[in-house]
Amino acid sequence: MNDHAYDISHLLETEPAFEVQPVSRVTKVVPRVVEDPGASVAAAQEALAQELLGADAIHEEMIRRYLSMTDESQLD
Repeated sequence: MNDHAYDISHLLETEPAFEVQPVSRVTKVVPRVVEDPGASVAAAQEALAQELLGADAIHEEMIRRYLSMTDESQLD
């Protein structure tokens, strides 16, 4: 084995390839105050209700397709 192949002292003696820049400070973003927290909760509940009503039709169609597939497989 050649010991020079594992010698990294030349890497330690050279100047760094890049200059380290100081990290700029990150400012905190203060969230805006909601005037009426109940209004945002009501809006979220309304959105969820609409989404569930829309999913109801899809769910019913999936059940109908599943039942039609199982009815066909039972006939075989």
